Amino acid sequence: MPAKRFPASLLVLCSVAALTLTGCAAVSGGGSAAKEGDRTVESVLGPVTVPETIESVVVLEGRRDLDIVLSLGLPLTGYPYEEAAALDLEAPVAPALAQAVGASPMFLADEVNLEAIAEAAPTLIVSRIDDVEPILDELRAIAPVLAIGDQTTSTWQDDLRLVAEATGTQTRAAELIAQYDARVAEVSEAYADVLASQTFAPINVTSDGSDVRPNRLLSTVLQDLGAAPSAAFAEAIQSGEGVEYSPEQLVSKWSDATAVVALVNDAASWNELQTDSLWTQLPAVAGGHVVRSDKQTHEGAALTALHSIDVIESLLATF
Repeated sequence: MPAKRFPASLLVLCSVAALTLTGCAAVSGGGSAAKEGDRTVESVLGPVTVPETIESVVVLEGRRDLDIVLSLGLPLTGYPYEEAAALDLEAPVAPALAQAVGASPMFLADEVNLEAIAEAAPTLIVSRIDDVEPILDELRAIAPVLAIGDQTTSTWQDDLRLVAEATGTQTRAAELIAQYDARVAEVSEAYADVLASQTFAPINVTSDGSDVRPNRLLSTVLQDLGAAPSAAFAEAIQSGEGVEYSPEQLVSKWSDATAVVALVNDAASWNELQTDSLWTQLPAVAGGHVVRSDKQTHEGAALTALHSIDVIESLLATF
């Protein structure tokens, strides 16, 4: 994912405020001393003290952070939006986002607007460490910052528990994890024979080629279900790294996969793929054992994980 871009004019606002006693922190409470009832948790960036009452939350990336805030029922205020989004599949978090009263897109994805965040004066800022670390001082001048990981550094369950501990929503977090575990057990039992006898691959397909990554959420859900991996997927799991192939390698690398989740981000590309001579040679395609997802299942938390189970179950049902 490209690095966040921060306009210089916006960085100045809270960079200056962070050096004063009466800047953004004084307005929003970001620099306030801990009070009775506040919660202190240990994050990857050290201890974070969060007010007992959470009135508003801003997220910076809009993937795992957004999923966690929505699933825990926290009062979301702001989140990033995609410019001219071509995604035609509904996001796993869309139903919950539609119910988030008072939440609105605050800045363009990959272009964090510190001025907009400061104006919103959130109680808490949540996002992955890669997004908050470059501007940590500026963000801390606005509100407490809770850094979480991503699919390569932590599980969504661990990050969910962290945010829950900081916001007093541990019961809800436990319910969500239990719901996921129950769905995994249910689908694993119902389709045990298919999961064991077929070979599965979650393939990201673009005009530049194809790839599989073992730590994407859809990939980890397949592993949780006990799905037998194709050779390329198994290689990625064993190495812990993604593997990429040229367009010409599509058949040679994926012909052993009898069940495929195709990760394709827009309808036009998906329609074009249906007439690709190499794609139609794949046994999974010829046999009708393909379902589509997109990058919105690359990363997330409980809501996205449960959605991913539904996607995989629709694939299992083709056998």
